[in-house]
Amino acid sequence: MEWQEFLRDTWQTSLVFIGLLIFTRILGKTQVGQLTFYEYVSGITIGSLAANIAAADADKVWNHYYDLVLFVALTYSVSLVTIKSRPLRKLIDGSPTIVIENGHIIEKNMHSLRYDIDELNGHLRQQGVLDPAEVRYAILETTGDLSVIKKTDYQPLTKSDFNIHLPDPTFPVELIMDGVIIERNLHRQNHSKAWLKQQLSERSIHDISEVTYAGIDSKGQLFVNRKTSSNYSNKNSDE
Repeated sequence: MEWQEFLRDTWQTSLVFIGLLIFTRILGKTQVGQLTFYEYVSGITIGSLAANIAAADADKVWNHYYDLVLFVALTYSVSLVTIKSRPLRKLIDGSPTIVIENGHIIEKNMHSLRYDIDELNGHLRQQGVLDPAEVRYAILETTGDLSVIKKTDYQPLTKSDFNIHLPDPTFPVELIMDGVIIERNLHRQNHSKAWLKQQLSERSIHDISEVTYAGIDSKGQLFVNRKTSSNYSNKNSDE
């Protein structure tokens, strides 16, 4: 490979990488989460257009890049419209479909979706259900996932069934990540560095760098994960 080709491939591939990074951020998390059929097809198309840019001749790069930008713009526009228009959203993404109701398999709905019994049984087993008779409702979502609501007799007991009421969990807050104190989170919890260091000292930790992770857990307690001894031996050998 001559250096001119090397430079060309480098900047074309870098252009694709940066472009896809920006475009996926614009399109949002649904493009990388559980995809609907439309999102799946659009994702494949975007990847194909990006590949064309990386492999294109130098004089065709911007033509293909325009195609990619145009397709992303159209995809983004459709996503905005579907948020505001439920009929269009149903037309593009489809609608959730009930395939089991009160233990009875609705064959008509399954045939219209081209969804067979083997797929249904497989999805039920993934939900811990061996017998369709246990199911009150089973709904095939637009992403292809099966949501299962069991009949009351087959649902597990909860603490509220025994009239036991516990405080709701709180969202965990990170205080130390990879040996670095996250001061903003520490201040939001109305704690100081002195308090944090005191808590670590009580756990025989005298250096922040010894901590991989520390945070306030969902129960409001301080959780501290100390680095393994192998990390220390490697650090000492480097020194």
